[in-house]
Amino acid sequence: MAPFVRLAAVMAALVCTAPPLASAGETSGGPRERVDVATAPWSAVGQVNNAAYGRCTGVLIGPRKALTAAHCLYNAQTKRFLQPGSVHFVLGYDRGAYAFATTLSGIEIPEGYDPARPIETIAYDIAVLHLGAPAPRTIEPLAIATAELPHGARLSAAGYGRDRLYALSAVRDCRVERSDPMNLVLAGCPILNGYSGGPLIDAAGRLVAIISATGREADGIVLSVRPTTQFD
Repeated sequence: MAPFVRLAAVMAALVCTAPPLASAGETSGGPRERVDVATAPWSAVGQVNNAAYGRCTGVLIGPRKALTAAHCLYNAQTKRFLQPGSVHFVLGYDRGAYAFATTLSGIEIPEGYDPARPIETIAYDIAVLHLGAPAPRTIEPLAIATAELPHGARLSAAGYGRDRLYALSAVRDCRVERSDPMNLVLAGCPILNGYSGGPLIDAAGRLVAIISATGREADGIVLSVRPTTQFD
């Protein structure tokens, strides 16, 4: 728990984005702009849809593999994680049109994630989605960045926010506030409900982290989880 001590002041102001808690509460400042879903790296960012309570965002990291936030796959009413066949992953979605869609064949969630203790276990709020069909070869998956993140490094966030439910938007000027040894990344980044499970992307178009939570009081601060080899 030592890494969390260093983040305690910020995490006290954070709320998990999973329903029924406030989902990725709206933050102020900073433009969110439409991006072209047919152009890399945005073409690898998709919607994660389920029959339980709506949409999150996800990102393609291989022909048959994507990532999202684990809390996006938890049904708070049944207190169970969703079955793979009830979850759809959609790429290139824009106002009803899409380039690719499939149901899942499997879901991997770290043993350390506990939806009953979302803040305490937020370092594990990430999930691997195994796709029922491979994504088209024309859609390039995102490579995962492995280098350390310096303070102030510039990142972009992408997601299907509630202000544009049917179109992908991005914030291009997120700044790293802190990168934690437990794979947590704090960034200044104004996002909205719906960005949960979406990517933080570096200047080279690589995936840095998966968005998990944002702050109510710490306005504009996003907490995200770096992918690791824990699923290999």
